[in-house]
Amino acid sequence: MMTKREKILLFFLLTFILLLRLYHINVGPVEIEESWRQADTASIARNFAGYDFHPFHPNLNYDGPFPNIPALEIQVTTYLIAILYKVFGYHYFLARAVPIAFFLISALYLYLLARLYLGWNGAAYSLLIYGVLPINLYYSRAIMPESAALMFWIGGFYYFNRWIIKQNNCREHQRNDHQNHGNNRNGDVNDHGYSDLISKYGLLILSSFFLALAIMTKPPVIFIGIPMIYLCFKYYGRKWLKMRVFWIYGFITAALPACYYYFSTTAAEYKFTLGITRNIIFKQAVTTFYSPEALDFYTVNLPRALGISGLLLCLAGIFFLRGKQKVFLVWFIAMIFEAILIVSGIRAFYYLIFLMVPCCLLAGNLLARAAAGPVGKIAGVVLVLLLMKESYDLVKPMFTINTVMAQQVNVVKQLTVQDDLLVVGSLDPCLLDLTDRRGWRYNLRLYAATPKDPIQELDDYIARGAKYFVPIQGKIYGDQDEKLLSYIEGEYPKLEVVQGYPIYVLK
Repeated sequence: MMTKREKILLFFLLTFILLLRLYHINVGPVEIEESWRQADTASIARNFAGYDFHPFHPNLNYDGPFPNIPALEIQVTTYLIAILYKVFGYHYFLARAVPIAFFLISALYLYLLARLYLGWNGAAYSLLIYGVLPINLYYSRAIMPESAALMFWIGGFYYFNRWIIKQNNCREHQRNDHQNHGNNRNGDVNDHGYSDLISKYGLLILSSFFLALAIMTKPPVIFIGIPMIYLCFKYYGRKWLKMRVFWIYGFITAALPACYYYFSTTAAEYKFTLGITRNIIFKQAVTTFYSPEALDFYTVNLPRALGISGLLLCLAGIFFLRGKQKVFLVWFIAMIFEAILIVSGIRAFYYLIFLMVPCCLLAGNLLARAAAGPVGKIAGVVLVLLLMKESYDLVKPMFTINTVMAQQVNVVKQLTVQDDLLVVGSLDPCLLDLTDRRGWRYNLRLYAATPKDPIQELDDYIARGAKYFVPIQGKIYGDQDEKLLSYIEGEYPKLEVVQGYPIYVLK
């Protein structure tokens, strides 16, 4: 049980973590950091609220008019945002409030998990580091599903740890009873009747439900299975392989996501996300991690994600784990494998967020051990303050507003109406989301059915209802010699209410 002092400390830390995330809370996806990914998520939420409220029919704003359903992960974050939109109207602070809430709950679960192995002191340090790491500070309030995945993931692992520790304690008590009183119960975890099912397996059921949702939200979290298997061996040895409860648990946890992803692919009109998984992850998983591109990615982005001080604390923390705490080292190694096999091919900065969880636990344990003496406490405070300063310096540029996109949004809203279909001269879907318009991204080369010739491609979009062509600040992605722009300039009338931001009328 937590003491009153510990509860006050936990409340203070969670409040502090919340306050750090209120900056730019009502700003749409016009920040320069991963604005396109946030625009995707925000548009799905808006389309749930304004077009189709079916939870398994997410619609994107690009690839033409509705319906526009892709094969995607389960849309927990976007659906909750859509509910808030329906009740309170369209406000970006509502869209950011959902991932912030998920992150705060994930932080609570992290504290509770750390408390099982590191004590309240180590848990407090782990929680504080989790809250101020650069990557967490930005992406935990981004309009993206990462915060929800973190909550389900850490919560599922916490409940599994709680269950397996509880079962081990029960076995110890039963063994003692047998020795002291001749009780012939053997401590098998399958010996209870149906009436005790929830009492006995409630934590395991919660764990399975949470982890299934985590996998449906972000599949790479499946690497949590490695530290879970480690725990099974640690507590049961090879006997766990013969225990039905673990096989049932594993089957249900894997089967629910498998069923969902199968359903998603059958319901989808656009399956380009499956091509990304097949071509980038499966085909290149073993070879990309030692490519020059991957090495450059990690060299640049690991210090961005952790800060130099956070990176050093994490690596040093490996050598201060004792006994049962080594489960966090196994978790860290598992996420290194995830980085090697998945992140190396995708090379998206925000994919590193899952590696940060065991990193925070390693660093938190180190600071807790160092804080045992007065000098160590001072050093711990200094290191945390240094990490906070680094985090501020690293995150501040990420909040920079893309002024070109913001101006382009104002122009499009001024010259078009919501039902107009646009062709956008960029791969970035932000313009379509921020203006609440639908249409196509030009010169994309993504679908086999799209004409390869850019002029034929434009004619195809016009035949499908496109009304305006919108270059971003007068430029088209991939048109370095401006031949496409010259063709469009000669063929279609131009509207230019703001100098340098033309729009061309296709119909």
